[in-house]
Amino acid sequence: MATVKRFFFFLIIAACMAVTDAQQPSQSEQLRVQIWSELDAFPGSFDDDAPPDSTAQAAENSSAPAPFRYAIARAKEIAPFFMGGMISGWTFDYVPSDKTRRVEEFFEFEEQQPFDAALNPVSYKRPLTEDGKLLCWAYCDRTSAQQLAYRRWASITHPRVQGKGAAPVEDGFLGIKEACAGAIKNAVREYWRIYLKNKPKEICGTVLLIGVPRVYISEGQYIADLEFFLETDTIVKYSYY
Repeated sequence: MATVKRFFFFLIIAACMAVTDAQQPSQSEQLRVQIWSELDAFPGSFDDDAPPDSTAQAAENSSAPAPFRYAIARAKEIAPFFMGGMISGWTFDYVPSDKTRRVEEFFEFEEQQPFDAALNPVSYKRPLTEDGKLLCWAYCDRTSAQQLAYRRWASITHPRVQGKGAAPVEDGFLGIKEACAGAIKNAVREYWRIYLKNKPKEICGTVLLIGVPRVYISEGQYIADLEFFLETDTIVKYSYY
């Protein structure tokens, strides 16, 4: 009980200190992302229904008060995912659907490079609880080499694109990743449909996540509203029409 009281006292103090910055700091040197996670696993409670994966194991071993173990473990899963998208980016392979040619839509994305917590330690600050969620800010510093890479991305040769994606809340972290996949796909599609007269067979490239990622829940779905720098490596056109 004493531990829980100390934890809540810390949350109250942190909430009082959580003043919104007048200006959004540049993310060229230090990344700053707001992370939120449900206090309980979905569906059911953490104790009864958490899946036997690495997240559940991390929460199981956590020394935090029981009501916060799942949320803390999930936050530590979400933050590196987004940090990796902001440092190294995500590669993608997109095949647009084409009813005339009987081609089904295909899209997949993956990390350009695995996130290295030893190279880019993540710190979590300003935790508070609100509407059944644990909220905090995640920070990590880019290395000198990563700062140079970011400046290359920020050059005028890489267009800024934006997209939204959605996925069921019951899918948990996989749902967040699926919503992000939809955001990437829609950003790429909306950008290239302006410049390509005919629908391509395949588009491959890389996106670098920029700004502060927005993920929220609407009508039982995660909504990911993301902005990227876009680098297109290959556009494969159909040889006949």
